[in-house]
Amino acid sequence: MNVKVRFGTRDDIDALVEVNCSDVETWYHYSSEGRGNPASYDELSSWERVMHGGPWMDRSALIEYWKRMERLNVISLVAELDGKVVGHLDVIFSEELSLGYFLYLDVLMVHKAYRRKGVARTLIKEAEKLAKSRKAKFMLVQPEEYEGPSGLTYRSCGFKRFLEVYVLETTVDVSKMPQDVCLTTIPQIQEAPLKTHVMVCGWYNISVKMWDHGVNPSIELSCVFSCPQLALCVLISEETYFFHIRRDYFNRLRGSIALWAPISFSEENLEQVFSAAKVVASWLGIRHLTTRTIEKYRDLLEEVGFVLKSKAEPYLARKL
Repeated sequence: MNVKVRFGTRDDIDALVEVNCSDVETWYHYSSEGRGNPASYDELSSWERVMHGGPWMDRSALIEYWKRMERLNVISLVAELDGKVVGHLDVIFSEELSLGYFLYLDVLMVHKAYRRKGVARTLIKEAEKLAKSRKAKFMLVQPEEYEGPSGLTYRSCGFKRFLEVYVLETTVDVSKMPQDVCLTTIPQIQEAPLKTHVMVCGWYNISVKMWDHGVNPSIELSCVFSCPQLALCVLISEETYFFHIRRDYFNRLRGSIALWAPISFSEENLEQVFSAAKVVASWLGIRHLTTRTIEKYRDLLEEVGFVLKSKAEPYLARKL
């Protein structure tokens, strides 16, 4: 079958919602207590639909999310069969100081009725053409499951294990702010410090997206779930750090942290910054902080009090 790929626009929003919703067999109500009773799609609010797979599950949510996509220069590659939208792949050009310039493959979805027809592979091939045209060093992706359908699809397209990801946790056991630490807020207009800082932890996504979600959080979900979060700048010994802490949706005693450090940071200062972050977490009622990091920073986090809990799905890459 001849799959056509083009750039997506706002006019595709309804079709993209249909593609993503095709994967949901049963819809449920949601509350601050978690998943509730089964319900029909029409019975759910916008944010309840979002809880089933993100803003692609609801028209109004995707319209709002499209503003974020435009701000971050996310490109939506849309696949068509006989004029019908049957899949999409959202990609973003970015860089990490330790990795270089790359194309990140963010969200890939194919309509359930059109799978095993080469749609996903065609989208990935078009992403590769785009990456080469803009001189990216490689393509990067984190599949939902390395051994599952998504991982197998990417591996069949030449992607290989590239970055191992670890889940770590620490107890919030500090109540006094370190003496030499100065905290300030981060303006929403401040861009991700990709050229000056490294993301030591917070590898739930790439830096540019983690930064944007921290500095420009989803107001709707934060209000619905009473989910406070703080993004702060830390000044210590002429070094500048940034961190973002968010309390868990369903467990108010747990939270997550992402932290950016200057490229040649002091490990002693980093320890003080994490102490400051724990104090901030305590303000939000958090007792346990979790995060994700890559192999490069795993030992460092363990030295400052984090404990390894498990491994997450690895990042895969294909060099160009």
